Amino acid sequence: MRRGRVDSALARINVRAASLLVPRSGRANWTAEWTAELHHLCHAAGDDLAGSPDSDLVQFSLGAYPDAFWICCHHLRSDGLARLGSGSALRCGLFLVAGVLAALLICLAESGARDALLPPPYRDSGDLVLISSDGYNGTQKPSTAFADYEEWTNDTANLFTQIAFYRPAVKGIHIAHYDDARLVVAQASDNLLQLLGLHVAGAAASAAKGEPRLLLSHSVWSALYQSNPGIVGQSVDIDGRTVAIAGILPDADWRLPGRIDAVLLESPSDLAALSTRARGFVIARIRKSAFPPPHGGWRKMVEARYGVEYAFDCISVAHLLGQPSIVFLFALLLACLALPATTAIPLGDYPRRHDHLPAAVNARRWGFLFVKFALVIILVDLCSTALAYGLYAHNPVNAIYVQIVAAFPGLLFGFRWTLQDQRRRCPECLRRLSNPARVGQASCNFLSWNGTELFCMRGHGLLHIPELPTSWFSTQRWLCLDPSWRGLFAESCAPSPGAV
Repeated sequence: MRRGRVDSALARINVRAASLLVPRSGRANWTAEWTAELHHLCHAAGDDLAGSPDSDLVQFSLGAYPDAFWICCHHLRSDGLARLGSGSALRCGLFLVAGVLAALLICLAESGARDALLPPPYRDSGDLVLISSDGYNGTQKPSTAFADYEEWTNDTANLFTQIAFYRPAVKGIHIAHYDDARLVVAQASDNLLQLLGLHVAGAAASAAKGEPRLLLSHSVWSALYQSNPGIVGQSVDIDGRTVAIAGILPDADWRLPGRIDAVLLESPSDLAALSTRARGFVIARIRKSAFPPPHGGWRKMVEARYGVEYAFDCISVAHLLGQPSIVFLFALLLACLALPATTAIPLGDYPRRHDHLPAAVNARRWGFLFVKFALVIILVDLCSTALAYGLYAHNPVNAIYVQIVAAFPGLLFGFRWTLQDQRRRCPECLRRLSNPARVGQASCNFLSWNGTELFCMRGHGLLHIPELPTSWFSTQRWLCLDPSWRGLFAESCAPSPGAV
């Protein structure tokens, strides 16, 4: 007797544990059915079940696990196919996510687009500025005279904590056992890496000796020298001048204006051999106490020479490297302003009664709309960046124009599609409505409504779209159907929560 009670308790525990595999909607009925079977087995006549395999309650209850597992697999298969069916919200979202991932992979594959998306690699890039005498144009080409840089190194200690100079130029490179090449070499002051906060293995040891040192870019090292690590430390001839290769500079670390293949770091005495009229780029770290807060990343510096005042722009490197984001935000603002002029914003007339469209259903519907908007914005951002900086990786001015020309129509038509797609979806199951039917006559437009009727394949309701908006029927209307209508639809399902 006591053993029978223990077996009965264990059998019920097995059934309860197996019921966790059953979908919640059918769990109560499934558990009640198995509990009834156990009850029948416990109270059946002993003579009838003696010697039968079913007489062991525990062994019999173990059959609940494969039964529950089969029901779970069948539910997942049928529910998954329904959720991924044509017109479903999940399918729409997956297509958008796939587009975003594809665009992201393209951006990561293109060096220009990848650099435009990544944050600046420099330490405290907000305090890092390029000094220009010609505004933004002066940051895209060598425009600052070397004589100005030499004067600033002595007279601007109260404005800058550090200041450096570099000048891209094409030079002939000869390394033993390799073919000669002509590369764009940035002839720079020896404190450039320290100012940027970059660390290249091998460069520090040469810096301690005060010798000029050459840093090859990773792309040139791979393309011309087959990624040979033994090349570091060798001597190289640069237009008749012998210097040592001190290290390899990662491509992602050079985000400053000017395309370069190598960086030649020189001491002030070696750099003084340049002509005072030679033009290059001047980069510095500012003292915040010496400058007012930046206006859009710009600061002004004014100096007097022989009674004449000269104005220079100190433009934040973070602002320069953030141009793709700024341009895209401007295109996003233009698209938001132009959208009401090209597309009807209202989504239609939907019932406000809680017994028809409860708060959970409305929240899911609005959440789906906002997710689509967010995915469209990300997709257009990635695509426009890939297009602009894939075509003009080393010409930021042209890239900006291409990006805004590509982003604005992409956002405008993307938002338009998002609203139109939302209007053609069922507010309860978020599936695309189908089977359009013409209703009414145009001649009776003022007596009865005339337009197109669509319905949800799961029987949640009908959508009425007027052919000609009138004062009493100006926008589309959603009509909720009673759950008793669900049996008339091929894809009918259990009533949505709150719809009964």
